[in-house]
This record gives sequence, C-alpha cells and structure tokens, in this order.
Amino acid sequence: MRKWVAGLLLSISVILLTISLYFLMGFFVQERQDNQLQQELQELMQEKEDDSEEDTSDDLEVDAGILALHEENPDCIGWLTIDGTRIDYPVMYRPGDKNYYLHRDFNGEYSANGCLFLAEECVPGNSDNLIIYGHHMNSGKMFADLEKYKDEGFYEEHPTILFRTIWGNEQYQIFAAFTTPVYTGNDFDYYSFIKAGTVEDYKKFVASVKEKSLYQTGTTAKYRDKLLTLSTCEYSQKNGRMVLVAKKNNGKLP
Repeated sequence: MRKWVAGLLLSISVILLTISLYFLMGFFVQERQDNQLQQELQELMQEKEDDSEEDTSDDLEVDAGILALHEENPDCIGWLTIDGTRIDYPVMYRPGDKNYYLHRDFNGEYSANGCLFLAEECVPGNSDNLIIYGHHMNSGKMFADLEKYKDEGFYEEHPTILFRTIWGNEQYQIFAAFTTPVYTGNDFDYYSFIKAGTVEDYKKFVASVKEKSLYQTGTTAKYRDKLLTLSTCEYSQKNGRMVLVAKKNNGKLP
C-alpha cells in the first residue's frame, strides 16, 4: 500500500512539474514574441521617420512613423513615451469594442501584456480628458513604471509625457499623481470624467485630483486645457489604481 501511495504521489508530482514547465515555457515564448513585435514597430517608425527627413517640403505636420503604424493597423492612433521609464509603446483605440486590447497585441493576437489603449468612451479632438489604460506587469512592462510617480523626486525629474498621434505631437505636463480604489461603490470615479458639462464640472475634477495627489506639483489646469489621464493597477489596496493626470502644453512640438 505504501509503495502504491508513493508511486501515486510521484506521478502527481511529475504531472504538476510538467504542467508548470509548460506554462513557464509558454510565458517565455510570449515575452520573446512581444519583445520582437515591439522592436519591429520601433524599427518601422524609425525607418519612415528617416525617409521623411529627406522630404524638404513644409507639409509634414505628423510623424511619418506614426502614420506608418496607423497604416499597419488603423486602431493605432499614436505612441506614448515617458523619458526615464520603460513606457514607450503604441496606443490603440477601438471605440465600440470595450477592452479589446486588454489582452491583445498590436496585431490583435493574444498577449498577456496587452497594449496601451484609449478608453472607448473618449473622442480624440473633442473630449476634455483622454484616458489611457495599461497593465501593471511584474516584468516592468506597459504601465508598471507609473508606480515610480509615488516618489516626488522621480516626478520632478520626469514631469512630462510625450504623446505622438496621427493628429500631431502633443506634450503633457503632469500635475497630479494619486492612488485610489475602484469598484467599491463609493470610490473616486476619475474614469468617468471625459467631457465637462460645465466650467464648474471641469474645475471640480481638477480640484479633486489635486487634492488626492500624493504631493503638490505646483502645476494646475484651467478650463479648456486638454487633459490626459494614465491609469494602471496598484497593489497596495484592493482594486487599487495608480493614476497620473496631466494637462496639454500649448504650442506645436517639432
């Protein structure tokens, strides 16, 4: 009987080990594929940008690289970069198909990392606040580095966000960084503010995020300033979120 039990336990252990190795190998393969795709997208952008530099016309107002990505997949509307972080990714937008890119890569294939994506309710060019979501991956990918903005010193060294879009390059100045629980029934629904109904609605939202901010940045937003909100999971609390709110800087970027 003891030999039978020992044999059964050994068989179960071998099966569990095999399953674990299978999923581990799958993880490494997925990460390698994601890294390769990211590199290919960056190379495509760079190639098109290099080509555009040879065009001496004055008609080029949008990054040729961003337009090339948009041609590859019309859901790609831009590229988000924060210097000093690993945040350097395309941004997808698929209105009417909620969370489509939550677990899909640029090509629409399954990926645990997913993509950065603009909230389906937002309307670029019309919304007062563009909300971009991304996973907080243990690997440090996607929006994991938003966590660094809990440190005021890090914010002071990295206060801006570059959002290159099919409509032009945009720079945003971060003015609030906070954490908050969501889906509690009594949470701060920052994700609901997309279009201000009134001037007071806008001012109330700005005041709320500044009040919740982990530190005061000395920067604020005034009515008609376009806002950009970045949101990811935060694990110090149940259903936590780490959120940055920034205002668009006026003026055309090179």
